[in-house]
Amino acid sequence: MENYNSRGRIRNLLLFPRWEWKTINLEKRTLKETFISYALPLILLGAVSKFLGSFLYVRNVLDIDAYRFSLPLIHAGYFIFLQVLTIMITTVFVYGLSGSFLSVKDYSKSGKVVIYSYTPVYLLFIIANLHSSLDFIMLPGFYSIVLLWTGLPVLLQTPTNKLPAYVIILVISVFGIQYISELLLKLLTTLIFPGVV
Repeated sequence: MENYNSRGRIRNLLLFPRWEWKTINLEKRTLKETFISYALPLILLGAVSKFLGSFLYVRNVLDIDAYRFSLPLIHAGYFIFLQVLTIMITTVFVYGLSGSFLSVKDYSKSGKVVIYSYTPVYLLFIIANLHSSLDFIMLPGFYSIVLLWTGLPVLLQTPTNKLPAYVIILVISVFGIQYISELLLKLLTTLIFPGVV
C-alpha cells in the first residue's frame, strides 16, 4: 500500500482541489482501500458525534432511562448505515450516468470521486451531529459540489460542456437519498421510541 496521509489529503482537497485530484488520479489505491483508510474513519467520527448528541438530548430533555443508551446507539448506527449507503448509491449513479455524459466508465474512479467529494460533509457532520440546532453548520458542505465539479474532469474525463447537467443530477440524487433516509429514521425512531420525536 502506498504512503498515505489522510490529514494531508483533506487539507489539499479543501485548499488545492485541482492539484489534489491529479494526485488521486495517479494513485494505484483500490476503491476498498480508499473507503477503509479515508471515508470510514471520518464516518465513524461523525457516528461518535451523533451518539454523543443523541445521548445528551435523551439525558437532558427526556431523561428516560430505557432510552439513554439504546436511542443514541440506533442513531449512530443509522448514521453509519446512511453514509455508506449514500456512497454506494451515488457511486452507482456516477458510474451509470458516465456514458451519457461522455465520461470514462470506471467504477473505482467513480467511487473515489464520490468519497473525496464528500470530504467537507464528513467533516461538518462531526460538529453538526452534536445537536439539531447545529444543522446550519452544514452550509459550507456545499463545497462538496466544487470538489465534484473539479474531480469529474480529472478522474472520469468529463467534458466541460457536460459538467453542469452531470453535477446537477448527482446533487439532486444525493439530496433525495438524504431526505428519504431522514424520514425513515424519524419513522423508525417513532415506532421504537414513542414520544421521542
